[in-house]
Amino acid sequence: MGPLLNAAVLALALDTGLVAGVIIWRIAQAPDSFSILDLGPLLVAAGVLTALIAFLFNLRRARSEDLLEAATDLLEKAYENLAPKGESTLPSNRRLTWLSTARLIITAETLGKRITEPSHELIYREKKEYWRTRLYELIWPSIEGLPSSFYAESPEHMIARSGDVRDPLSEKSLAFLYRFVRWPEDTPDPLGNEPNFTDEEIDRMRSFGPRGLGSLIAEARRLRQSEVGNDAQPGVQAELRQNAGEARLTLR
Repeated sequence: MGPLLNAAVLALALDTGLVAGVIIWRIAQAPDSFSILDLGPLLVAAGVLTALIAFLFNLRRARSEDLLEAATDLLEKAYENLAPKGESTLPSNRRLTWLSTARLIITAETLGKRITEPSHELIYREKKEYWRTRLYELIWPSIEGLPSSFYAESPEHMIARSGDVRDPLSEKSLAFLYRFVRWPEDTPDPLGNEPNFTDEEIDRMRSFGPRGLGSLIAEARRLRQSEVGNDAQPGVQAELRQNAGEARLTLR
């Protein structure tokens, strides 16, 4: 549809130029005998091309919208596939469930790459980020992650297993989902340039609310300044950096 739409736009541009050229030529040659009826065929062609272009634009947008809806629906189904069922608080650890979840996301990504409208592309990115975060919280609930027994009853079963043990999760599906839920390294954080609270904002919160948050941030600032002033030893600094890195990883 892209080449056809481009060809229609080009044809309309040529037709418009031809109409303008004919008008200028006829007026220059015989202004008294010029009639708009002389341009009838060209004007009809321009009308047809305009209608065709409008149809193709609407068709492209409709297809893009269908792709957006299908891709986001697959991401939602992928999450629901793994979500805890019944009274369980853990995601499903059935091998087939993890494989089908990974395949649903792969299909969603394939459809997402075919979206053509910029507004739809933006919506898909935001919805993908939403479901990516939900999956992250589901399969990576803490820095420790899920217990190793969740993935397989023993490491040996990842290599070979008998019929009387639970099937281990596929390493390929684990690797795919692990990579999917992590923050993409080539994607800038939208909050990267957002400044922290100013002192004026903190003072205002402590006075007019939310006071709990204002007091917390003020005390954290005081502790941070105290640590900097005490010139912490290298070992302590390394531990602080490690804790900060773990906190950032958990937030993402």
